[in-house]
Amino acid sequence: MILQVSVDLSLLAQRCPVMVRARGLAGWVGAGRQVTAKGVLRRADVAGAGKAIGIDVPARVRSAADVEELHHPWVVAQEAGLLVLDADRAVAGPGTDHDPLRAWLAGLDAVLRGESHDRGRRGAVVACRTVLTALAADPPPARDRIEGAVRHLLDDADLGEASAMFQAFRGSVMPVDAALAVLTEFGAVVDGPRLTPLGRWAGEQLRARSAESVTPDLPAEALLTRLAEVGEDEGWALVSRWRGNRPVVTVAGELLRAAATATPVQRVAAVDAVVSLGDQALPAWQAVGDVPELAAHARTVLAAYRLRLPPDDAQRHWLATEYALVALARDGAEAAYHEVYDYYHEADEHSGQAALQPSGHPDEAVLREAVAGFVASGRRPRVFQVKIVLSRVRPPVWRRLLVPASVTLGDLHEIMRVVLGWGDDHLHAFTADGARYADPYHELDDCGDEDAVRLSRVLPREGAALTYVYDFGDWWEHTITLEKIVDADAAAVYPTCLTGRGDAPVEDWNPEYPEEPTPFDRDDINRHLAALAGTASSN
Repeated sequence: MILQVSVDLSLLAQRCPVMVRARGLAGWVGAGRQVTAKGVLRRADVAGAGKAIGIDVPARVRSAADVEELHHPWVVAQEAGLLVLDADRAVAGPGTDHDPLRAWLAGLDAVLRGESHDRGRRGAVVACRTVLTALAADPPPARDRIEGAVRHLLDDADLGEASAMFQAFRGSVMPVDAALAVLTEFGAVVDGPRLTPLGRWAGEQLRARSAESVTPDLPAEALLTRLAEVGEDEGWALVSRWRGNRPVVTVAGELLRAAATATPVQRVAAVDAVVSLGDQALPAWQAVGDVPELAAHARTVLAAYRLRLPPDDAQRHWLATEYALVALARDGAEAAYHEVYDYYHEADEHSGQAALQPSGHPDEAVLREAVAGFVASGRRPRVFQVKIVLSRVRPPVWRRLLVPASVTLGDLHEIMRVVLGWGDDHLHAFTADGARYADPYHELDDCGDEDAVRLSRVLPREGAALTYVYDFGDWWEHTITLEKIVDADAAAVYPTCLTGRGDAPVEDWNPEYPEEPTPFDRDDINRHLAALAGTASSN
């Protein structure tokens, strides 16, 4: 009976409108169609794509992403491997080897992430989960009572999740209609509205992943799986719920014991969670000091409290391997290569092969194979040509740079200080695709860790852009646009300034003590950038 239900759900998933349209789009794209910097179809192709999948599109559109009946299957097709995007083109792909039901759920997750505009990208998930829960009542509410049922459920929900829901979809005050529209596309809801078997299954899956499902009796291993999938703030909320009234040292010990047999991504998430518990967790760290998978992490933490000496070379190599494996899992082989290179900085400039030292890490062979494969592919590390424009300044002020794709946003902040002469006396933040990043030391609200995000992740293709604001009082806002992607030159030093225009403004300008702006001097900028690169190399 269970098998039959599973088969029926898979058939429903394959036949729902959004999956049918996703396959239609892949067939229409075929050998290739151009895409914009944001990875969507050009406006000129919107009408043709709409006709191919049988939907009406407006005569005038600002972006293909604004046509939801087109954009949602476009996202689903990418998630299912039916479409593959590179720098400026989309081509039909072979599809993933996921079973249809899991592919359907992955597509729903991807669409809901895109329709969530809160930092945790979960607002649309909360909206759809709550609507599905309301419709699962016996009897289900009438159409004109669904919003009231949703509000009632939100009264008992986590405040952060309830707030996130109001930042979902197109800015609706209460996005019930938008949630119903998406769920109908995915075949989870039909006219009435009422749940389909697929909708009941989806509700169960979404509720199982909600914050409310985390209770103190959840196995630590299950919590680690969740922590590895969410951001720092959401992770802290999950750990707090999981802790309940138990002592910190107890929950820290359980997390660390589970981390010993976890994947590197899960283990690092566990380490971050236990670190956030503070000094009350120190006995738990001391208890795992001899556990091979945790010894280096434990020694790092205990050294910060001056309870142990810092990690020795072997342990530092182990940690370098661990974090490179995390980069591999999250961002691929090139990111792993850069993690290795950044740590050892002993690369053979001709082959690009980083000198990965033996570490004793149980997954070291996986990392070696990935890095060797990247090198053997003949690909060189990528360099981004970016243009930095200081907004709302006349005469114009801009700089054009070559920057390694591997730099973090934290590195980019240091580069920005050099090329525009900013000090470091004020706060700053980056914004990319609706998400904000800043220096974690300042603990700015709704900001991720700028040191944990590489430039290649937030500028995925030519034409993509992000903003950088320095000094929240004077609000010096910059637009950073990826103009071109090139291969690294082994003889070159990066970052480097190619050209620019305009004098750098005076920071904290005081009319009583007027100062002259700093003239653009490419050679002087490059001398400082070379020194910055040298400092990074020695760390």
